[in-house]
Formats: sequence, C-alpha cells, structure tokens
Amino acid sequence: MLAPRRGRDGYAMLVALVLIALLTIIGATSLSVAGVDQRVATHNRRHMMVLNTADAGTEHARFVLQAENPANEGWDTADTGNMFVPKTDAETMFEGISFPMNQGVYEVDAVYQKCSNPPPGYSTELGRAGYRSDFWDMHSRASFDDAAYTQINPTQAVVVSTLRKVVRGACKIR
Repeated sequence: MLAPRRGRDGYAMLVALVLIALLTIIGATSLSVAGVDQRVATHNRRHMMVLNTADAGTEHARFVLQAENPANEGWDTADTGNMFVPKTDAETMFEGISFPMNQGVYEVDAVYQKCSNPPPGYSTELGRAGYRSDFWDMHSRASFDDAAYTQINPTQAVVVSTLRKVVRGACKIR
C-alpha cells in the first residue's frame, strides 16, 4: 500500500484563494472601465447639447440679420464686447440657463466678408445693379453658464457659418 504524500495538505485551498484574487482584480478593472465609459458618455452628451445651442445661435443671428445689419458692420473682429447677438438675447429667446435643465447660452459675432452678384432671378426686375448679395460670417460660441454668465463647465462649442443676405442696391465699399 502506498503511503500518502505529506506536504500537499491545503493545496486546493491555495488554488481557490489565487483564483478568487484574480477574479477580484478582473471585476474591479471592469467596474473602473464601466465608470470611465459613463463619464465619457456624460461629457459627450453635454458637448452635443452645447453644440446644438451654438447652432441655435447661428439660426438666431440669421433671423436677426434679415431685419438689421450689425452696428459696426462687423469690421472689428477682435471686439468681443459688442456682440451681434449677446448672451442676454439668447437667454430670452431660448430660455438657456433659466430653463430647469441648463441649456447653456450663446453669443454671436457677425463679420462682413464681401459683396457679390445676386442669385439668379433677382437681376431681371431692376437690372444688374438692382440687387446684391452680402456675405456674412457668423461665429456662434456656446457654453454652460450660471446666472451671472460666468462659465460653470469647461465644455464650449463654436459654430461658424456663412450667410448670404440679398438686398436692394448695388455693392458699396465698406
């Protein structure tokens, strides 16, 4: 009869403890990765909300530009204190930060680019000089702000679009 080997008592318990430790490490890592994914999704959702707010700013500026030109005709592009559409107008138009879910606010600069020929069909009524196309660049910046319009979240978005405004009269030198 064979004698039992000594020194192997508790071998199965040691293997079980190593496997439990390994599974614990794998579980903690997967929970950590899931937390990162959730934070990335939250930041992406916030950024898309701010991007849509900036896009609303260009639409608001397009609507305002149909009725009036900016006071300075947009020549001073470094002047951010004289916005074409200020944050307070954005707040009253689209609720922005006063909305229960803070949608953020936008501000829009309008920069005049050039004057050109009108689109087809406009020149038949009053002749070639009857209408013109003015092209404007709209720079809409949006961010999450608080009631004092100070930024509360690092997420910002900028939407730039070129708008054409058809008006009566020949091109003028600006």
